Amino acid sequence: MASRNQAVLGYAILAMGAASLVACSSPKVSDSLYRDSEVGTSKSIVRCRVLEVREVAIREDDAPEKGEAIGAIIGGIAGAILGHQIGGGAGKALATEAGAVVGVVAGGAGGRQAADQMSERKGLEYSIILENGEERTLVQDFLEGDRTVYAGQSCRLQIENDGKNRVLPAEHLPDQIDAPKTTTVQ
Repeated sequence: MASRNQAVLGYAILAMGAASLVACSSPKVSDSLYRDSEVGTSKSIVRCRVLEVREVAIREDDAPEKGEAIGAIIGGIAGAILGHQIGGGAGKALATEAGAVVGVVAGGAGGRQAADQMSERKGLEYSIILENGEERTLVQDFLEGDRTVYAGQSCRLQIENDGKNRVLPAEHLPDQIDAPKTTTVQ
């Protein structure tokens, strides 16, 4: 009995570890979300104009694989526990193994499908033209409270060191900015 409890505990720990992998996702890039490491760092800005904007769905690259792995582990554990309830002796061992195999297959398929749906989030795809005439597209997360920059409006392209640029609104900006005449230290 003690070895069965130890095995179940081991499977549970393994399942929790696998589940923690799902919680690790890439940081979002939106108009109003900044990571702690970005606070106090300056970014380059390029003026631009939005040519087109549309809503898109964003999905984690490896979400289906993570979901499949976690589903397979959980399904295997559940299948083994259910299979262990059947028969006795050699039949019990065979039922436990068969339950685990069926659980792995069913759990993997269900986990893949669930991860696909759960990892989807709302985003915006911007087609922009920079002040030098270069056209670009950029997809960024859209979080509640973000402002949308619509086709024809001016924008600012914030250039990030990590390559995760973002389109920001540019309303209320002057057409031309003069450099400061002088600075004085008091």
